[in-house]
Formats: sequence, C-alpha cells, structure tokens
Amino acid sequence: MVPLSLVIPSCLFAQDPNSGYDSTYVLDYTHILTARLYTSTKVNSFTFSDNTTGSELVYRPNNRVNLGFGASYRAFTLNIGIGFKFLNRDDAAKGTTQYFDAQGNMFGRKWVTNLFFQSYKGYYIDGRSKDSLGWDVQTDLPYRGDIRQSNFGFSSLHVFNNERFSYRAAFNQDAWQLRSAGSWLLGGYLTFYDIRSDSSLVPAALVDLFDTTLQFRSGSFLDLGVMGGYAHTFVISGHWFITGSLALGVGPTFYSKQLDSPENGGGTDDRRAAGLHGQGRLALGRNGPATCIALSYNNENVVYAMGDGEDFGWNVGNFRINLAHRFGVRVKQVDKVFDKIGL
Repeated sequence: MVPLSLVIPSCLFAQDPNSGYDSTYVLDYTHILTARLYTSTKVNSFTFSDNTTGSELVYRPNNRVNLGFGASYRAFTLNIGIGFKFLNRDDAAKGTTQYFDAQGNMFGRKWVTNLFFQSYKGYYIDGRSKDSLGWDVQTDLPYRGDIRQSNFGFSSLHVFNNERFSYRAAFNQDAWQLRSAGSWLLGGYLTFYDIRSDSSLVPAALVDLFDTTLQFRSGSFLDLGVMGGYAHTFVISGHWFITGSLALGVGPTFYSKQLDSPENGGGTDDRRAAGLHGQGRLALGRNGPATCIALSYNNENVVYAMGDGEDFGWNVGNFRINLAHRFGVRVKQVDKVFDKIGL
C-alpha cells in the first residue's frame, strides 16, 4: 500500500509574496520549493460505549507505519509514503488489515478543510483478550477479518484572524509563524459511515454489558452540522512553537442498522438522532527561514447517540513527524504552467 496525500489551498496562490499575511506575524514560503521527509501512521477506529454499565468496546485496524517524502510549491503539496515491512511486523499479534486511505488537508489562509475517504477490512479488539471472549483465533489479540468499514466526508472551518495566524506554518512547513497568535473558527461538516460484518459487532460473551441498541451487525450513518472552535500558536524565542486547535460541532444523524440480537428480534432499525463532531489538531516543533521539524496530529471524532446512555462512535486522522527544508528556489517550468491556468 502506497498512501498519497494532497494538500491544496482553499484560496489559490496570490501575487503578494506574503500571500496576504501580516509579515510581522507570518512569513509565507509557498512561492519557493519546500521538500520534506516524514514518517506517519493513519488513525481509524470505532467504539461502542454503554454509560449505564460503564462498558466500552474498541475495534482498531492493524495500521501501518510509513516512511515518505514530499514537496510543496505555490501552496500545492504532494506526499508519497511507503509502509516498509521492517516497520510493520505485528500481523501475528493484531492480524492483517486491507485498506485504502486517502486524506487531504486544505490549509488556506482563510479556510482550512479536511477531506477523507477510507476503506478498511480486518479489525482487532483493543483492551480485551481472546480468552475472555472465548475465541479460538491464531492472532495474539481477538481479531475479526469479516468486518468491512468505509467512510468519507469533510469538515471546513473559517479562520477569522487569517492575517496573523497560519495553519500551514505548523502543519505544512511552508510558512513561519514568527509571533504567537490565535483565531476563532466557524464552519461545518458532512460525513457518511458504513460498517458491515457477518455477525453482531458486540461479541456473544459481552452481550450482557451492552444494550440491545448496540447489538447490530451492519449500519449506515449520515450526519451533518455546524462546528466552531479556536486555534492558537505559541511561539517561544521566535523559533519553537506549539499549535493547538479544537472545534466542536452538533447536528442531526440519519442511520439505518441491521439488528442482531434475540432480544431485539433482528430486522432493520431506521432512526434520526443527535450526532456530535469533534476535530482536534496538535503540532509542535522548531521553525526557521530554511528548516522546520515538526510533530503533528490530526483527528476527527464522530459520536452517535443510539439510546439512553448508549453511543457508537468512530474517528479518522493521522500522526506525522516531518523534517522539511526550503531551498529558496523557484521552478520556472511549473510557474509557467500555473500562470497559464491562472493559479
């Protein structure tokens, strides 16, 4: 599997060499070539929670650690990662996962948008042993190869203080935040989530711990809503930085699930309920005029209220370590192409 990620700005390249930023706060380097080496892993899991009994059930895929390289120019970014085998030797413990995972981030000056599409097959249960479930599987952890999951969606937020605060400085390394600044955020989200399995997603040994509303074998969930929050970068000694961003949203959820419990009689359950959406970002590192090293984490969490104290939720995201260098050069051939198409 060779993951690709593409970063495209929501506002295209401007002729202003600092792209509209206040140069006493942010220096923009999208007009010169930035190259990076990185290591990353994707985030994908789903969780059943019964607050009445205090029980939780967490499924995770066997995610891969990737090494990659990439480049940014005129605010466009392309990254290519490869999951080398010497970094991923835990199939015997967690089982195998087949997946396609495409995540894109649009770090514009005024808008920041997450786009994602994931398709996964094969999950293990985190935090429980196969002996406690009575499972006879060859992996060290309880593993189910019959679970198939796919999701796609987006979230988008407007950055109000967009002249003095830059997401790109922390998460894309082609800008430099010189002074501490923050911004309020406001936007919305739309997601679709689909999960399928051959039998109930709650194992038979755990049915007494989870309400029958959570005992289903498949389901499709559509949710949308408004979201708002705040982001801030703390700059220390002009170079070291910590960036945190949190946004919360709420809206309706429309879902249909295939029940699989003697108590609920099987069949299909179609409902409308409340859905919660959370988006978190965190980055820290050292930036400068030529080189940036940064650790970053992006995560989207969605939770559906399934009953009186029963929730089903999932998340998507990634963790990365980046080493980027700006070469201070322009690529004339690329400039000519972009100029012709008006970018």
